[in-house]
Amino acid sequence: MENKLLVTDLDGTFVKDSKQVAPKDKKLFISLKGKLHLGIATGRSVKEIDFIEEQIGFKINNKIGFNGGLIVMEGQKIFEKFIETPILRELLYYIQENQLVYDALDGKNRIGTYQSGNQGRIWNVPLVKPEDMIAEIAPLRIYKINVRPEAGRCTSTLLDLQNKFPQLSICKSGPERIEITPADITKGQAIERIKQIQPLEVITVGDSENDISMFELADTSFCLRHAASEVRNTADHVIDDFYEIAQYL
Repeated sequence: MENKLLVTDLDGTFVKDSKQVAPKDKKLFISLKGKLHLGIATGRSVKEIDFIEEQIGFKINNKIGFNGGLIVMEGQKIFEKFIETPILRELLYYIQENQLVYDALDGKNRIGTYQSGNQGRIWNVPLVKPEDMIAEIAPLRIYKINVRPEAGRCTSTLLDLQNKFPQLSICKSGPERIEITPADITKGQAIERIKQIQPLEVITVGDSENDISMFELADTSFCLRHAASEVRNTADHVIDDFYEIAQYL
């Protein structure tokens, strides 16, 4: 096996339609098994990475969930960090007062008011609507919260959240979605933690703002063409589909 680690994002990248791995992408990924160290880095849970493993038919060496809030190497948890209870409580009150659609991730469920109009995008993590969000969510270990402002409010909500909660990592990952994790939790930081255990040359593939940190860390980075220009500009190469990285490897 080469001394290289390939890490790919899921939604919009390896799972381009957020439903199922496309045949050509799946074929390439399977062909790389045993040749490169393989990893998945996603804002989703590790449980949802397991869903993708079922599609490709084998276990991934390195799993990065919640944008780096949980890291599993060779089946062993090497790192985890969740939002501290006092900050979580403040954040929940903010969400409630501003009537924001949200889902809080504890690794087992998506808890909140978010309801997907496309059930194919909901993998093996059920949506749970709490009766009392503060009472039910605040005691939990929450790795990440997605906030989904209505159209036109995403940027202003992002700036307000970043101003009010400087102790958290907050970024926009779509035109109507903001991702909130503990401080210093990024995909790039997660890859750094893996490299501390096993120094490897890093190749990364992604398509959104939460992938920029791993583009900056990588020896070689690829961005999907449909990404925003500020994301594309941070990558070494721009491709249309995941399988196109084959010509560079």
